[in-house]
Amino acid sequence: MAEPVDVKEVVEAVQKEIKKLGDNSKENYDALRKNYDELAAVVDSVKEGMGTDKLEATVAEKISKLSSDITTRQDEIDKSIASATIAEEAANKRMDEIEVAMQRTGGSGGDDEKETAEMMEAAKSFMINALVVKDKGEKGATFNRVKDMEVNLDEYKAYIKSFEGFLRSDERRATADQVKALSVGIDPDGGYTVTPVMSNRVITRMFESDPIRQISAVESISTGAIEWLVDYGEAGWGWEGETETGGETDTPQLYKKRIPVHVMYAKPRATQTLLEDSGINIESWLADKVANRFLRGEAAAFVDGNGVGKPRGFLTYDDYDTAGVDQWGKVEQVAMGAAAALTADGFIGLKYSLIEQFLNRGTWMMNRQSVADAMYLKDGSGRYIWSPGLSRDETSTILGLPVRMSTTMPVVAASALSVAIADWRDAYMIVDRLGITMQRDPYTVKPYVEFYTRKRVGGDVTNFQAIKLGVISV
Repeated sequence: MAEPVDVKEVVEAVQKEIKKLGDNSKENYDALRKNYDELAAVVDSVKEGMGTDKLEATVAEKISKLSSDITTRQDEIDKSIASATIAEEAANKRMDEIEVAMQRTGGSGGDDEKETAEMMEAAKSFMINALVVKDKGEKGATFNRVKDMEVNLDEYKAYIKSFEGFLRSDERRATADQVKALSVGIDPDGGYTVTPVMSNRVITRMFESDPIRQISAVESISTGAIEWLVDYGEAGWGWEGETETGGETDTPQLYKKRIPVHVMYAKPRATQTLLEDSGINIESWLADKVANRFLRGEAAAFVDGNGVGKPRGFLTYDDYDTAGVDQWGKVEQVAMGAAAALTADGFIGLKYSLIEQFLNRGTWMMNRQSVADAMYLKDGSGRYIWSPGLSRDETSTILGLPVRMSTTMPVVAASALSVAIADWRDAYMIVDRLGITMQRDPYTVKPYVEFYTRKRVGGDVTNFQAIKLGVISV
């Protein structure tokens, strides 16, 4: 990383050099002015009766001296001007270097450097979204294209600035430069891809409010659904003797899994007057509104959505027909050992219902009230099954596995599916289609301006063996 640039020191050096050049020029000018005044005094002396011969000799001498002095002083002034030009060019070059350095490092302060790094990351996300939107899946944001992609931070900043103007009015009233900046985020099918500042803020709020996006598999696609084949069964086998012929064995079955994306939408409104006169950041205000709407609907659907026009939640699947026998299309429910409460034995039984391959990557998920109840539980030796994280960034654990809180998980009650444990990367997949888009409508509900905002997202269980649910029952 480049060393911090002391802007104050550079500016002071440039000012000192300019002052020095100015002082030299003033000195030369004062000397010429003095010689001129002396010549003028000689000429004026004619009026006082000086002889003609003496006047001509004196004037000739003064003119010769003045001419020589002018030539010398002019050379010095020319040199000063040349030096000033060189100094100016050097100063301009240095200031350009300072500007570039400040763009790269965010200045000498740590907070500015962090802010610039975050802006670069946001700009990169924006460029990736633009690739997906404009190529319509023909090329898209492939690994090779993203790996070698150059991030244009100035273009990104211009888009953000112009986008706020778009929210306040519309692109037909924008300047040519603003329209050019806005074109970076135009979806050819109509509407605008929402600025990365908005997209990142929405996603961040989802992360903070519900952990499912953080711990599950997330895929971005350029079509309406994702499909793949699943090898969930196993081949039959047996033993045969030396002179015996074995019978036919079972053939494993392949299943087809499909996760479609569904449309989430929001239509916040604001009056045209408010948009024109408001002093607040309209983009941030609108992002908060959309984030809150999308957050509640998406988080709830990943947990208990019925799959009809929305993602399907992992709580909506039926229990195994036979306990402990894996079954495609069903999620096993393990009794927690009490009719209306959590128990330490219930957690132990639920934990070890997962096979070892998934157990090592398992994470608990439950409502924060359920976590509070679990904190009081002890094992047979009197030790709490809950352990706090050793640092702020480390999650707490129950029986050695991390625990995450989900506001959409059911609280403890009879027959409630209050606890889930899974290798979530294998168990559940979230599918995003292009992220968030926005269309501005100033006509339908005048004098209001309606911002029709959409997001296409899907989600479903992908591996029924990698997840278990704890049911509050004996």
